[in-house]
Amino acid sequence: MKHLLTAIACCLAVACFGQGTTIHEYPWNPDWNNDNFVGSSDLTGFLSAFGSEFGNAPEPCDYDGSSFEDLFAGAWNGEIIIDSIFIEYELENIVSYFEPGCPDPIVDTVVFANSFTTGQGIFGQVGASYALGFWGDDAFGGASTMHWEFLGTSGLYRIRFWIQTHGNLGFNSDGIFGNDSHPWSSYTSLPFPTEWFLDEEGIHLDTGWSASQWPYYANYLHILPYWHYSE
Repeated sequence: MKHLLTAIACCLAVACFGQGTTIHEYPWNPDWNNDNFVGSSDLTGFLSAFGSEFGNAPEPCDYDGSSFEDLFAGAWNGEIIIDSIFIEYELENIVSYFEPGCPDPIVDTVVFANSFTTGQGIFGQVGASYALGFWGDDAFGGASTMHWEFLGTSGLYRIRFWIQTHGNLGFNSDGIFGNDSHPWSSYTSLPFPTEWFLDEEGIHLDTGWSASQWPYYANYLHILPYWHYSE
């Protein structure tokens, strides 16, 4: 029995040592053509990789991003926790409309202001992409969201909004501030556009919107995140 326990202990020690020093997740398969026989034809697979590096860890990224890029990336990789975001904006547009019984159009300036504070960001899926989403109720009691989206397969980023109050007030159907109920910015890669930045006044997104999206009509769009580093 003593010899048996000694043998088991040695086997465990060798197994642990082997696991601890393994540098490849998948070992090299010498049977390249999978015919259950290692022959000269299997050299084809080896020669195709001859002279290349094998099993080395990827080089760390040394990209020195902007403050907003660092905040975005930190929130995604868990280094930063976004506790909440305060968002306020004012929209303005000159529109023409008709009143019942009058054939002449009326031209007027429409101004709309709104604000909301979100809760902590939650990861989820939005269509084909994944997003860090923030939810809150605006000054009119409507649900409002802001999504920070990232496509890992292409390395592209974008921002998406949804303001329920715009639909409730008929803005989307009338097209007063565009007709897109879920406006999102144009996809962008790194580096972010120079009009996307973070300073002491918050996040600035002053480009990337079309005339069908309400941020295009914003006199101001203040996005102030509150965050802390994770432990």
